[in-house]
Amino acid sequence: MADSYHWRDDGIKAVDPYEDWLLDTGAGYGFPFGPPNEAHCYTGTEASENFIAGDENPDAIYPKLYRPDGVQPGFRPFVLRESTVGNAFENSKDGTSGIKRRIGVPLRTASVNQSYEPGMTTNPVVSSSAKVVVGVIDDGIAIANRRFQSELGSTRIDFAWVQDGDALSGSNVAFGREYTKADIDDALAEHTDALGATNEAALYRALGLVDSRKVMPNSLDGKAAHGTHVLDLAAGADYENTSSDVLEEDRIITVQVPAAVTWDTSGMGLDSFILAGVHYILDRADRIAPKLPVVINFSYGLFGGPHDGTSLLEKAIDEIVTARNDRVAATSVVLPSGNHHLQRSHAVMSDADFKIDGAGGSAGTTDCFCDLPWRVQPNDRTSSYLEIWMPKSGYQDGDIEVEVIPPTTDNILPQRLSGVVNSAVVLNRGSRAVARLSYDRHTPLSEEDERGRFMVVLAPTEVRTDTVEHLKSVPNGLWTVRVIKRSGKTLSEPIHVRIQRDASPFGYPALGRQSYFDDTAYQLYDREGKLEVEDNHSIVKRAGSSNGLATGTVPIAVASHVEATGRAAVYSGYQTTGTGLPEHSKTPFVSAESDRSPVVRGVQASGVNSGVSVTLDGTSVAAPVITRAVANAYKAGVATSPVDELQAQAIAIEATRQAKGYFAPLDTNRQGVGRFPKDEIYGS
Repeated sequence: MADSYHWRDDGIKAVDPYEDWLLDTGAGYGFPFGPPNEAHCYTGTEASENFIAGDENPDAIYPKLYRPDGVQPGFRPFVLRESTVGNAFENSKDGTSGIKRRIGVPLRTASVNQSYEPGMTTNPVVSSSAKVVVGVIDDGIAIANRRFQSELGSTRIDFAWVQDGDALSGSNVAFGREYTKADIDDALAEHTDALGATNEAALYRALGLVDSRKVMPNSLDGKAAHGTHVLDLAAGADYENTSSDVLEEDRIITVQVPAAVTWDTSGMGLDSFILAGVHYILDRADRIAPKLPVVINFSYGLFGGPHDGTSLLEKAIDEIVTARNDRVAATSVVLPSGNHHLQRSHAVMSDADFKIDGAGGSAGTTDCFCDLPWRVQPNDRTSSYLEIWMPKSGYQDGDIEVEVIPPTTDNILPQRLSGVVNSAVVLNRGSRAVARLSYDRHTPLSEEDERGRFMVVLAPTEVRTDTVEHLKSVPNGLWTVRVIKRSGKTLSEPIHVRIQRDASPFGYPALGRQSYFDDTAYQLYDREGKLEVEDNHSIVKRAGSSNGLATGTVPIAVASHVEATGRAAVYSGYQTTGTGLPEHSKTPFVSAESDRSPVVRGVQASGVNSGVSVTLDGTSVAAPVITRAVANAYKAGVATSPVDELQAQAIAIEATRQAKGYFAPLDTNRQGVGRFPKDEIYGS
């Protein structure tokens, strides 16, 4: 007998829709690698406007926080000592303390340093020649690669934190494993023969960076790795062609985030690990030498989020980087603008998009509605997430209702939810939840940042049948999400709807298949049969499809272009301020090369092993080009902010391009102030 479908109330969870699904209602669909198959502990981030001594969670371990001049940050990452989902979920509830907690992905218990104390210190590295620190937070960073050495056997990487490595007794990090310059140099000496050849594969196995026994993919067990490519573009150099004295001026600190975080598509686990990584880089930079300028690159992105600079991670980065800029030394963060310009993952609804029809509300009413056609693909083995962000002002809970209408091929009734805070309904297939519709108030810290948010979560359309959870799949096809506006209500700002990323990143097995808005009014191709890059009257918009982590006040957001033509890469995202979003959230600031020509895609940089060159594309490889430019500006002694220097360089580069005469004009919306080449301007 086939499973029957029915909707039910999900109670008041009052946590976060991602946590509610992954840790409770939808537990088991979880993370792309399935339920952890060994002992584990959950990570998280907490926020408060007024942390005081003694309010730490006794069940948590806190990593070292960077406190310039004793400033207490309003955000702090942690890892829970307990290893049960239930305890993790209970620990994430606010309670009466005023501390907001968000739980992230699990770490293996073997990675957690249960005896860690934040007061533990690392011996400083005395470096009189250091002029700048380049920090890279990424996945798959080949710390033995010669591109990161100043001479044979002497690395420029002073500290490397592998966040899901096996913890060592007496370690100076709360979880994972730290490698110092001495550790790396010793390993290089041990695995380098008399002819100067290093067995890098054996070195990574000896350091525990490649281990076939682990469930997670081994990013360094292949030809190419994202983090190695990015670090090479940001700070790599050939010591055979550059003096060691010059190379020693550029110091490197790396943070390799857990493979589980990179693989997970919900973005739920990013906050704690990236924030911990930023604090780590700033703390270790001060150990290399006092008051060193720092530029941090993390080439990660999210499709979802408020996109107004108010997400937890954005607020946390703005806070700590601004504090270091004001009190210690020049500090910058560089992020990609995102690769989903053509992914049909963003929709914008204004008053004109709503139509009146009795079918849009209860019988006899004249409520207005707007339908979002959400195409969910078959063989998708990860959950799909759709966020509906209410206006920040002029909106009250209940002004908007949302109705979910499943595909007509399955006999499933529609379900509506009003804007009652922390309410949710769940679609069950038999005894298992396969979809969830919820409404909450997104408040990362200050009430001024509050935004109403509806969330629709769907289980995978294809599930594993060999698990004890007895998972059920959700029907694929065209789901309709109907947004219903109360009669007579006028929107002060447009409603933004965003589908979260659902595709596996480079180097990881493909599990997810990206869902998208399948609006018939959306134009895929132009009159010449090329991909259309401009918007029309469809509610599905390319504009605004930017990185959800890059809209804070501090980061330098980097778009990408094709160097031979000067045109923006078709995938490169951007965001304007014309749809009710704040001025600082406009992206990008600048563009950098990500493709050599329309037929020669990507840019070349180092593979995992020394001497290997690979080609990758995307705004992720454009960002480190600007990271290198910022580092060079800091070494040249620019003021705290490198923005003016970048703009001056961009103007000079644009003048050269115009003199050549065959480059497309600068598109300031999609390319910012100018277009930086990776090496030299095309045709030079």
